[in-house]
Amino acid sequence: MPRFQNFEEVFSALYVDFDNIYTRLSEQDLALARTFATNPQRWVRWLEGHALRMMYGDGVRRRILKRCCYLNPIRYHEFRPYFIRSAFQVVDCPPLTNYGKTSADIHLVMDCMDALAHVTRFDEIIILSGDADFTPLLLRIQEYARRSLVLSVGYTSPAYAAACSWRIREDWFLSQALEDQRDEVEREERDTPKAEERQPYRNTTRDSETHSQTPGRVERQTRPLNLSLSPHNRTRLVEAIRQMIAESGVPVPLPSVVQILQREQEIPPDWFGAGTLRDLLKALDLQPLLFVPAGSGFILDPERHERPDMDKLRDEFRQRHPLLYDFALKAHRLADIPLLSPEQYATLFAMLAEDVHNNKFSRTGTVRSLEDRCEDEGLPVNAAQIAFIVEAVIRGGVNLAGTEGNADGSLEQMRTAFAANAVELCRLAQLNIGDKERDLFERWFKSVPTKADSV
Repeated sequence: MPRFQNFEEVFSALYVDFDNIYTRLSEQDLALARTFATNPQRWVRWLEGHALRMMYGDGVRRRILKRCCYLNPIRYHEFRPYFIRSAFQVVDCPPLTNYGKTSADIHLVMDCMDALAHVTRFDEIIILSGDADFTPLLLRIQEYARRSLVLSVGYTSPAYAAACSWRIREDWFLSQALEDQRDEVEREERDTPKAEERQPYRNTTRDSETHSQTPGRVERQTRPLNLSLSPHNRTRLVEAIRQMIAESGVPVPLPSVVQILQREQEIPPDWFGAGTLRDLLKALDLQPLLFVPAGSGFILDPERHERPDMDKLRDEFRQRHPLLYDFALKAHRLADIPLLSPEQYATLFAMLAEDVHNNKFSRTGTVRSLEDRCEDEGLPVNAAQIAFIVEAVIRGGVNLAGTEGNADGSLEQMRTAFAANAVELCRLAQLNIGDKERDLFERWFKSVPTKADSV
C-alpha cells in the first residue's frame, strides 16, 4: 500500500476470456450476456472506477491501457466488431480439436507474461474468466508484486479465488455494470438539448446577468459562489469530469459524476458551499458541456452526444418498425450511422435537397442552415447527425457543390448515395451485408414505410 499513497494513476491491463464469461452469463440470463457482448465500453468504464478507494485510498484513478479479448470467431463472430469498436485487441481463437477446445487460455497466459515484462509497468492485471486453469498465472502475477483482479461468473474454485488480489463481486458486476445498463442498451447516444435549453454550464455571475433576458430559465443562484475549494483542487475536479465526458460515448448520468468527484476528493454535505451538486457543477464552469435534467440528470458534450429524452421517438421507431429498428440499432452502434427513423431521414433528405437547390452549398453553412430549420420545425436532430448525413451523401458520389439549379443532387440521388455509403461503413465495421440487409437499407433510407413492420 505505501507505494500507492501518492500515486495518482494505476496502470492496468485487461484480458477477457469471452467464451468463458459469455457462456456462464447465458446460463443465468441471456439478455445480460448479450449486454456484456455488445456493450463492452460500458462495463469497461465501470471497471475503471471499481473499488479504487477500497484498494488504494483516495486520489487514485485507474487507466486500462491494454485491452485484449479472446473469442471463438466461428461461434461468436457477431460480437467481434463490438470489441474492436471499444478499442480491444481481439485475438481469434478458433477450435483446435473435435471437442471445440480453443487456444484462448494459452494466448491469455502468454500475453499476461508479456505484460509483466512490458516497458510500461502495469500495476494491475484484470482477468475476466472463471477458468481455474489460470490459478498458476495469478500466483506468478503475485510474485511480480502486481495486483490481479478477477471476475468469474458462477462457481469459482476456492484456490482460484484465493490466488487473486481482488475478486470482483459477480453480483456487483451484474447489477451495476450490466443490469443497470440493460434498459439503456438501445440508447447509445442522445439528442442535444432544444434551442431554449441549449445553455452550457456557466459561471453563476454570467448566469445572473443574463437571467432576465432568458425566458423560461430559473436560476438557483443569483450571486457568485465562494466555493470552499483551493484552485488546485478545483482544477482537478474540472479535469476529471472533462476527461470522463471525453472518454464516454454517451451522456454521463450524475451518479457517475459523483463517483468521479469522490474519487478526487472527499465531498462535504454542502457540496463545497454550493448547496447542491447541480449548483456545484455550474460553479465549476464546465462550458461547453451541457446539463440535461432528464431522469437523474446527465452531462453531455453537445458535439458528440445525443440528448437522453429521445426515448419517446426511439420507442415509436421500435414499435412502428421493429425489424428495421433492430438492424438500425446494430448499424448505429457499429458504424455510427445516426439512429433516426425512416420518416426523419425522409424529412432531412428533402430539406437537404431543397437547401442545396436554393442556396450555395458549403459544409458548415448548409449544416447550420439545416440545424436552424430543424429547430424551427421541432425536428429533434442535432448538428453532428446532419453533418454525418451531408458527408455521407458526398462520399456516396453526389457533388453537392455543383447542385445549384442542376439535376445532380436530386432527392433520389442523395438517398442512393447515403445508402451506398452506409453499406460501405457497415462492411468496414465487419457487419455482414446480404440481400436481407440491403433490403433493410432500402426501407430505412430510400422509402418511408406506410405501415408497421410485422414481427
